[in-house]
Amino acid sequence: MNPEDKAKDVSRLLADDYSQKILVSTFGSPMSAQRLSKICQIPIAACYRRIHELETAGLIGVDREKEVYKGRKVRLYKCRLKWATIKFMNGRFAVRYDTEPENGGSAEIPPPVEPQLPPQPAQ
Repeated sequence: MNPEDKAKDVSRLLADDYSQKILVSTFGSPMSAQRLSKICQIPIAACYRRIHELETAGLIGVDREKEVYKGRKVRLYKCRLKWATIKFMNGRFAVRYDTEPENGGSAEIPPPVEPQLPPQPAQ
C-alpha cells in the first residue's frame, strides 16, 4: 500500500465514530472485542471489523492473550496511536501520526508528503 492510500485509510478511521471509541477505550488499558462492544455500544460484528481495520493500519495491536475458559483465549487490544493531526490544505487532506511499535519503544510512521501552498505574489 502506498503512503497516500495508507493516509486515506488512517484519516477515514480517525474520523469514524466507532474507531474513535475503540481507540479512546483501549488507550489506558487493553480490552477484548466483547468488552469494547459492550462499553462503546458497538454491535459486535462492527466492533470486530473496526478492530481489524485499526490493526491493519497499525493504530491498535494485540497486547496479550488471556485464557478465559478451558483453553479458550481472548485477545486484548491496546491503542498504539500516540498522536495524530489532519490538515485540509489546497482542497486535500493530509494526515500525520505516530504510533508505538509492536515491540515497544517509539517509531514515527513517515507521513505522506503534504501539499505545498502556492507561492504568494510579491507585494
